Amino acid sequence: MQNITILSLDHADLDKILESDERLLWSGVPGYGRRFYEVVGYERKTHIAILVGVIVMWSTLVFIDPDARLNRTDAIWVYSAATLMFIGISVHQASQRQYVLCNLAYLVTDKRAIICRRGRNWRFGVRLYVVSCPHSASYPYSVIASRPYPSIQIGTLFSVNQVQPFGWGLAHSGHSVLRDKVTSIVTFDYVPNAQELLEMIQRNVGKN
Repeated sequence: MQNITILSLDHADLDKILESDERLLWSGVPGYGRRFYEVVGYERKTHIAILVGVIVMWSTLVFIDPDARLNRTDAIWVYSAATLMFIGISVHQASQRQYVLCNLAYLVTDKRAIICRRGRNWRFGVRLYVVSCPHSASYPYSVIASRPYPSIQIGTLFSVNQVQPFGWGLAHSGHSVLRDKVTSIVTFDYVPNAQELLEMIQRNVGKN
């Protein structure tokens, strides 16, 4: 576990984020998923499961006896309501993922890997949450396979709620549902040049 620190700032001022003797090496944002229709990671499985479920549900309509107490007309109303509910789930997941990824920015310095997350606090005020992961020789950095671009594991938190006391924190529907059950890993999500960026971080590990 790293000695991760989390700051809460009113404004996105780079001078407030970086230390005076710290040098910025790289900055970026998630390379995919920032648009509503850009489905990422495990979110794709949810949408496919919902689509298959809706198709199977409607396919049972022909097997319902028209003269039964609950006839086809009743089934159509129920199926329509269920379909709207499933569509709502898909739309909610896509909008939640878009909201999270659109409010993330990544920084790599000669000392730390940093995630900047803009979001609302419990008073509904917009704040900038800065997750600071110092370079560590003992931390198991890794590239995580994800679609369409890989992610880089840069740190570990005990709880994702440490990042944002009100809202979604760093998690979104593209992440596995098992990802944050025990601890919450901190990642640069969907980085096209993930391997090169990981090598940059590892080169700076031995310097601190």
